[in-house]
Amino acid sequence: MGANWNCRTPGVSFGIVLALLAAISPVGAQQPATPADSDSAQSQADPLAALSPENRALFDGLRTAAQQNDDPATLAAGKKLLPALTPGTPLCDFVTQMTGGSAVETGDTAYALSLLKPFTEAHPDAWRAASLLARAYAENGDKAQRDQQIARVIELHKKTSDPGFAKLHIFPIQKVKLHSGYAVFLYPFEPLKPHNAYLVALVYTSDGKQDYRMELESEDVDQAFFKPKHPGERRFSIDTYRQTGDNGKFGESQALHGFVDGTFDYDAMRDRMVKSAGGEQTPAK
Repeated sequence: MGANWNCRTPGVSFGIVLALLAAISPVGAQQPATPADSDSAQSQADPLAALSPENRALFDGLRTAAQQNDDPATLAAGKKLLPALTPGTPLCDFVTQMTGGSAVETGDTAYALSLLKPFTEAHPDAWRAASLLARAYAENGDKAQRDQQIARVIELHKKTSDPGFAKLHIFPIQKVKLHSGYAVFLYPFEPLKPHNAYLVALVYTSDGKQDYRMELESEDVDQAFFKPKHPGERRFSIDTYRQTGDNGKFGESQALHGFVDGTFDYDAMRDRMVKSAGGEQTPAK
């Protein structure tokens, strides 16, 4: 199965930074001139104009760090800048999402939750924040809240008018330690064709290089002989895919790691996949 999904992880993607910057335009756009003696008009035209030099430097540092996927630096700048911003403004919303995302990535889940829970309550259709909140719950071990938030993200995806969100097939839900490296689990909005993948894990080496991909699949052809004896259940397989290359030709090798029978349960299936990868069944911090 080809891995054509546009889901960069870990880190805050440059595309998300640009999309959020557009939401606080004119931060990144040229604007009509305003009278020099109109401080109020200037502040409304450019939300950065009201920032002190120190806070403007913090914002510029946060934006640059986010574009470079430097989560610790983004988080540090955001923590300093947020107390100086007016809640509910586009600028504050932008900084909140950047800071919350970096908090999730760096393992500061308590701080991430303190930002993302009130933000998603105030902005129920903000899908980026909604997906970050689902991951924060997963990283924090809040299973019931995680499952509710996953359902919310899937519902948002079904009704979205955002073309960028509509074309996504998966979103990151949890990072898990392995004995060597780590795995980032990706949750599909619906089973991924052509093999009906219900869960995907990208496995990385200890130095952050992607090693291989693991999928929990449940192909319809495998159900023909299984379902009559097990009504309401499915047969799942755990498969790994590795990139191969020879003489300039690239492809994938596939290996089967066994079967799992039953109904889909995220925790149980994640743990089976982690075991197949030879890892620990604990969130990575």
